[in-house]
Amino acid sequence: MFMPDPQRTDLAPDLDPVAADVRAVIDLFTGELAKVAFPDVDAAILQRELDAVRARSRDVAKARAALAAAEAALADRARALGLLAARGLAYARIYAEAHPELTALAASLGAAEPEPTVAASPPPKRRGRPPKAARTELPFEHADAIAAPA
Repeated sequence: MFMPDPQRTDLAPDLDPVAADVRAVIDLFTGELAKVAFPDVDAAILQRELDAVRARSRDVAKARAALAAAEAALADRARALGLLAARGLAYARIYAEAHPELTALAASLGAAEPEPTVAASPPPKRRGRPPKAARTELPFEHADAIAAPA
């Protein structure tokens, strides 16, 4: 019978890079087959490889965190550049309008719009009750007489 390894506390089970079936083989060699050694497989070799895989998994997690931080910094800088370009365009338009000899520049600035750097968010969800459905009239012959008393 396989016994789980109590030393397996460095990673959460859902983040462990080792597949369950591979983990079962390692548990087998650290438990029932601990004293058995094959030419290139035994408990020590499997444990050494397990440690190496977990170390690489930690390296990958650190690299992903660094990548996420770099992407966030890039997005911030791109957003700042877009705002700066919009301000520069506004200044250039005002300058071109004040100098009549720059009509070609004013015309090109009128057509140039900096691309938005921030994706538009969807409109907020409507609150409150949904609108009432259209009422259908009842098929009574005397409906007009009841609806409008004389």
